[in-house]
Amino acid sequence: MKTVAIIGGGGFAKEVIEVVEILGYKVYGIYAQEEPEIQYSYKGYLDDLLESRSEFSGVILAIGAFNPKTIKARNSILSFLKLNNIEQISIISPFARIGTGVEIGKGVYIAHGSVISVDVKIGDAVSINTGSFIGHDTVIFPNSVIGPKVFVGGSCIIEEDVTIAASSNILQGVRIGANSTIGISSLVLKSLKSNSFTLPEPSRVINRD
Repeated sequence: MKTVAIIGGGGFAKEVIEVVEILGYKVYGIYAQEEPEIQYSYKGYLDDLLESRSEFSGVILAIGAFNPKTIKARNSILSFLKLNNIEQISIISPFARIGTGVEIGKGVYIAHGSVISVDVKIGDAVSINTGSFIGHDTVIFPNSVIGPKVFVGGSCIIEEDVTIAASSNILQGVRIGANSTIGISSLVLKSLKSNSFTLPEPSRVINRD
């Protein structure tokens, strides 16, 4: 049984740990800036991770992202892991569907119910959350985070450090520029430049009284 370290202690980490244990890994401990309220042993943070690296086979980054600030925080951790040659392990739920010809980088997380269609390329440290669909021939660059129930059409390009929030839809052939943020339930019909930010039309509340 391989032993892994988890970086992150929030709700997303709990989802990742569920998949980790289904796959038969043992969780050595949690590394986070603050002690989390979950049932696994808290080991400290990155300096402590470095000191105890002989105790586990690799690490899993279990910190989500929803804007450039949180993506930057993930990037800082990824740089630390690369600098210190600490292996990242990819975690793919057995309840996800992976098509033929799919290429998956290091440190990738693919959650329950996700569908990755044929000939998709997924870069290092990409996170694809519950129930998302990634269309054929799409390329996702490193450290992009795809939220739950996102639809990405075929032949799309998602550049590095992009966040796509839950229930968003990306039209086939669209390119999303680096460091862009796609807000919850957005519909993206055309390509976006780097550092773009999108939000859907807010819902209107009608008082019937």
